[in-house]
Amino acid sequence: MGDKFEQLRLSTALAHLIPGAELILRSHDDVDYLVGNHPSADFTICEMRKLIASSACPSRPDFTKWIKEFEIHGAASDLGVGIYRSLQSRGMSRWFSTTLRPEVVYESLDHADIDGICSIPVDATITPDSLLGVTTVQISVEENVSDGTLNELTLIGYSACLINEISSSLESGNACGAPNHQTDRRRTQNS
Repeated sequence: MGDKFEQLRLSTALAHLIPGAELILRSHDDVDYLVGNHPSADFTICEMRKLIASSACPSRPDFTKWIKEFEIHGAASDLGVGIYRSLQSRGMSRWFSTTLRPEVVYESLDHADIDGICSIPVDATITPDSLLGVTTVQISVEENVSDGTLNELTLIGYSACLINEISSSLESGNACGAPNHQTDRRRTQNS
């Protein structure tokens, strides 16, 4: 399990919260499966969340190995770099997911530099998904602003979260992914 599994977690969390969003899963034998919340879906989004959570447990088999590719469809429009727009929302909003804990997301967004971009209040709804270990963020404004302005605000917030994801990844392991136990031991021995 690696980057693909993490992207599946993030995409599933987004599809779970964006109104009308669905996932299309493609198997290794090129069969497509629909994940959504209507009767014609092959899996519900809740079933998919449970499948992913079970696969993340080291003592259980990886039930997601059959998935070759996946993407968010339905009433969600991919704006690039992991930011989505709901096609069913009435208000102006954008969505993204991160592996950060909700309190770290809050801190990241609170420190994001959006001064001078927009004069109206910007709201961020932070929704943790403890089953997937993912936090989904909805950035919205109540008044009409240009799509470009809303996209820029969202990109700044998302970038702040990505920087924190990278920082915590580097703190928990070196470039090869192994923990930094040797560094910690040396500090203890030299003290």
